[in-house]
Amino acid sequence: MTVRLTPGTRVFHGGQRWACTLPGGTGVIVRVEGPDLHGDYEYLVRTGADISRRPGPDNPETDERWWSSRHTRRAWEEPTW
Repeated sequence: MTVRLTPGTRVFHGGQRWACTLPGGTGVIVRVEGPDLHGDYEYLVRTGADISRRPGPDNPETDERWWSSRHTRRAWEEPTW
């Protein structure tokens, strides 16, 4: 069974190994569906138009994609102290 992430959580896709240490990841969860019969969730994630690049002013988070919880990872976040 997968841990359920909540809307507003910053994430990256497991296939984006380059993003595993990127503060804030490459997207944000906007909706959660599930769990299904296997205990997995589907996350609607808002990402940059070019998913292969870091989000920013030249790659705003305007696209939405469904990611399985099997491939969605919580992003590392910078300390706020």
